[in-house]
Amino acid sequence: MPYIITSVTPEPNYRLRLVYSDDRIVVIDFTPIIQQGGVFAVLADFEVFSQVKLGQGGRYIEWLGELDFCADALWLEAHPNDNPLNVTASRY
Repeated sequence: MPYIITSVTPEPNYRLRLVYSDDRIVVIDFTPIIQQGGVFAVLADFEVFSQVKLGQGGRYIEWLGELDFCADALWLEAHPNDNPLNVTASRY
């Protein structure tokens, strides 16, 4: 089942509040991702981080049109026991 995000809201401390189409809410801490550096380093600027938006059809979130994260992967990161394939979701 594909997961659809209906809204994304930046919160303090580099967290995102994601609301899915079934009204369930997930809060993801992006600090570990930002600490990886590389292409994610730009997100350390909270002004940039706050510019997150939904991608086409709510299937992903994105920044600057270049960085994106799949709605399914974000859901499975927050709910590893919901993985129907019993496969560990990769860390984004």
